[in-house]
Amino acid sequence: MIVGIDPGVYTAYAVFDLNGELVEGGCEKELSHEDLVRIISSLGRPSLIATDVSPAPAFVARIASRFHVRLFSPENNIPVEEKKRIGKSIQNPHIRDAYAAAVKAYRQYDNTLRKIENSDTVLDKDLLKHLFLQGHKVADAEFMLAKKGGEKLERDAKQEAPSPRKEKRDQRVLSLLSENENLRKALDSEKQERMRLKNRLEKSKSSRTTQVSRDREVQRLQGQVARLQIYISRLKKRRKKKR
Repeated sequence: MIVGIDPGVYTAYAVFDLNGELVEGGCEKELSHEDLVRIISSLGRPSLIATDVSPAPAFVARIASRFHVRLFSPENNIPVEEKKRIGKSIQNPHIRDAYAAAVKAYRQYDNTLRKIENSDTVLDKDLLKHLFLQGHKVADAEFMLAKKGGEKLERDAKQEAPSPRKEKRDQRVLSLLSENENLRKALDSEKQERMRLKNRLEKSKSSRTTQVSRDREVQRLQGQVARLQIYISRLKKRRKKKR
């Protein structure tokens, strides 16, 4: 499944299957992390967790980490008008945001997902899609499923048992693929953390810039008040002399 999440006081979720069809959507007040994990688990196995903002909120990143799947976050926040177009039939704005996040994530990969669905492979297509969404090439995903005891590819059915050397090489390839997946997840997590820190730094800079501007404006106004006080004092002296 691809799960879009919009966290907040009202936390919403939208769940799609890997054919791009909406499975479930909902919104609950003060929904905890554990409650959302239970809801998602009851619907199936997530392959991708999605958000509509960048960087991804910590709540959403935690859900992705809990399921050990990749996190989709757009390069820039999805504009409100675009979310309204995507979820034009959805009234609840929180569910609409979650829905838009899931749709954008699906569209990012839909060409390959459709190719897998329309292929003549005898392997489990949903598992192939799941591995693809985790960052594996389709060919590597097929190899992994075949070696892990999934259904054999038809072209392999009549082959002789592999030699010990080939078996050892295959196990090494599987190990490298697994390591590559872990490194990719770590890299995704690192990118999200870097984006979060960058966003905090920019906000901090903006806050400091605003404060400096305010201080300068206060100093300018104080100087102006001082000059006006001197001018008023001079006027008073002139009036006394005239009397």
